[in-house]
Amino acid sequence: MQSDDISIFKQNMSALEQLILQAKRVPLSAMCMVDKDKMSHLLEALTKGMPTVFVECQGVIANQKSIVDEAEARAGQIKQTATNQASKLLNDAQAQAQKTVAAANQQAQETVNKAGQQANAMLQEAQERAQNMVQDAERRAAQLVSQQEITARANMEAEELKQSTKEEIERLYHDVYQHIDEVLAQLDRTISEKLTDIRMTRQQIDQSIR
Repeated sequence: MQSDDISIFKQNMSALEQLILQAKRVPLSAMCMVDKDKMSHLLEALTKGMPTVFVECQGVIANQKSIVDEAEARAGQIKQTATNQASKLLNDAQAQAQKTVAAANQQAQETVNKAGQQANAMLQEAQERAQNMVQDAERRAAQLVSQQEITARANMEAEELKQSTKEEIERLYHDVYQHIDEVLAQLDRTISEKLTDIRMTRQQIDQSIR
């Protein structure tokens, strides 16, 4: 059916509507008066054109249904394709994520192992250094104690030697002074005796001269 038939059908429907709207009302009733010939002509034209319009509408509806069915089918295909692609992308992403996680776990484990080895090496080195420092400190402390002991012993021996030397010197001085005193006393006795002898000799001489 041509699109003109539908246009004519629409024009006849519009004319019928105008005829009804423009009809004169019958007083004291809900009825109206219309031109019978015009009404009959429009009804006849509508009656003739109606099957054609219906057929055309059915064709349009069928065509629309076919289009809708095709669109739904294509939409289903697109949806299925998108679903498949999404599933593939998801599977690929999950596989990649698992690989990434596995690689990250392996790298993390290697890092932890390496860090543990480094920490153990550093700890061992620190322990060795600490032990060396302790041993060195102990040696130095022992040397210092030994030196202090030697110094203290030397000081003590020096003090003892000093004291004994002082005592010896004092003893020598005492002996010297005592010896000097004894010599002086002996000398004094000798001189006294000599003086006495000299006096006696003089007296004897004096007596002999008189």
